[in-house]
Amino acid sequence: MRFLALFLALFCGACGGLRPAPEPPVMRLGDVLLTEDTAWSGRIVIDGVVRLTKNHTLTIAPGTDIAFVRRDQDQDGLGDATLMIDGRLIARGTRAAPIRLRSAEPTPQPGDWLELRADFSPEIHLQFCEISDAANGLHFHFSKGVVEDCTLRGNIDGTRLGQARFTIRNSLIEHNIGKGINFRDSQVEVAHNVIRHNNTGIFLFEKDRDSLIHHNNFYDNGQHLRLGDFFTGEVHPANNWWGTGDSDRIASLIYDRGEDETIGTVSPAPAPGWVENTGPRAAMRLESLWRHATAGFVDAPPLIDHDQVFVASWDGSVAALDGRGRVRWTERVGEVVDGGLAADERALYGQTWGREAFALDRDSGQPLWTFTYPPSKADDHRQGAVVVHEDLLLVPGWNGTLYALDKASGAQRWAMRCNAPLRAAPAVAGGRFYLGDSGGGVSAATLAGALLWRVPLVDPVLATPALTDAGPVVLTKSGRVVAFAPTGTIRWQQALKEYCFYGAPVAADDGIFVATAGGSLWKLAVDSGRPIWRKALAAPSYATPLVRDGRVWVGGNGGLLEVFSAVSGDKLAEFKAGDAIQGAPRARGEVVLFGARDGNLYALRPVDQPAESFAASP
Repeated sequence: MRFLALFLALFCGACGGLRPAPEPPVMRLGDVLLTEDTAWSGRIVIDGVVRLTKNHTLTIAPGTDIAFVRRDQDQDGLGDATLMIDGRLIARGTRAAPIRLRSAEPTPQPGDWLELRADFSPEIHLQFCEISDAANGLHFHFSKGVVEDCTLRGNIDGTRLGQARFTIRNSLIEHNIGKGINFRDSQVEVAHNVIRHNNTGIFLFEKDRDSLIHHNNFYDNGQHLRLGDFFTGEVHPANNWWGTGDSDRIASLIYDRGEDETIGTVSPAPAPGWVENTGPRAAMRLESLWRHATAGFVDAPPLIDHDQVFVASWDGSVAALDGRGRVRWTERVGEVVDGGLAADERALYGQTWGREAFALDRDSGQPLWTFTYPPSKADDHRQGAVVVHEDLLLVPGWNGTLYALDKASGAQRWAMRCNAPLRAAPAVAGGRFYLGDSGGGVSAATLAGALLWRVPLVDPVLATPALTDAGPVVLTKSGRVVAFAPTGTIRWQQALKEYCFYGAPVAADDGIFVATAGGSLWKLAVDSGRPIWRKALAAPSYATPLVRDGRVWVGGNGGLLEVFSAVSGDKLAEFKAGDAIQGAPRARGEVVLFGARDGNLYALRPVDQPAESFAASP
């Protein structure tokens, strides 16, 4: 067997971070004919057509990155670069090391390269592959195989299958500007996938060989399922969630004889709600690396900045740790710190229950300055985090005032009265900030403190707004999620009907994630607020979730840190601390840090389990 470009990434896990490995050399291929068994790994650039001949196997190793150069010699508006398989293709990545087939262009677009093509292939097996920026994605004819745990994203069509036999399972098919899955005259099982944000989710062009479409989740497609002009049969998809339980709405998202009397009929038997065990699978365990003990609750989220970890406690201490949890310095600030810290290249900033903002030298912990603001009747636990922006430190006060301080000296630059206690940090974006107060007001102001608008929501806002491209999203104490335009106009709102305290909404993975004091984790559509899924937590949560690398980490008042898939909501792992977790987790490289009310800061590392550990889908 000929091995082309075998390289290994060197991994340093002792401190939970990555040690930069030398970049492997790039293998560049033009028009090439592969006439023997071949193995690929590392980085490959294809500028032309690479073809594997019959009776041979191309094996692609986990972590291989294959980039296709856009070259449109036939002037049809599509890139020509292609990987053609006439033999066998085995491309099995892992969750931690997926195989990527993508555009080589600096600003990738759908159609930059043509396709991964297979004709008369006796075996195609793709697992944990990410296919993006292609015209036809997976274009297979007279072939058979399995596509599982893959992501087909940002293509014109995700697949084009003709007279083929395939299983497409546990994959994510999204943001394809044509069809997500497109097939004709084929026997295809489409199961346990998440199919979203495509112009058409599934397109059946003509004929069918008893294909099965079951246990998928469809949402936010232009059309979930469409029959082609030459499809005259019947389709009976079963146990799929169509983004709604309303039968008329489901029918409006399916194109069949109801729209064109000359074509076939789709007769769905919908699932009653979101289907579990969908999308790319994961099996993981959480490895405890170290913990740092304090003498008080650790409610403030840890701050990770460059090579340091900063932790504050109710015992009145602030400490700087290295990546292994070893103490570099500890400073007593005299009072409880339960709001988030901020840092720059010079200093560490925070505020205490003594209504005192402070700056410490980040390398030694020595005090640099303090600023004290007046008391109020609202002086009790839970302060908002301080925020550094350019030369300002923004300090949300219990007394209903947002203070802007000169971060170098602590001198007050300006102050903005909100007339109600502030218990959360402002969110800064686009030369302005957005701020909620416990009187139910939501404000926008310039970074000079000039009010732009204020909208009364009546219900207290105790958490920092989430920022989206369309504007801020706020969460009220009663569980109302409200999305604003930058002008202050309400775009949408959704009532969760559960109490929500200090956990902020998080915008990620085309959604808004909310953990509630009612003991739920919600994912809402970012553009409408429509619930996508809701999962039960082990206990009420006052904590902001961490959404990272396709996973949602959320702590609860029962001391359990739970990890869910951001795509499917399936629970992946859990870790038990000694008491309630009320602060947001933070990530450093592959390590996740969080504090708990047992006085500890914990450092965990997720360890992916092999594919054999995946639970079988029903």
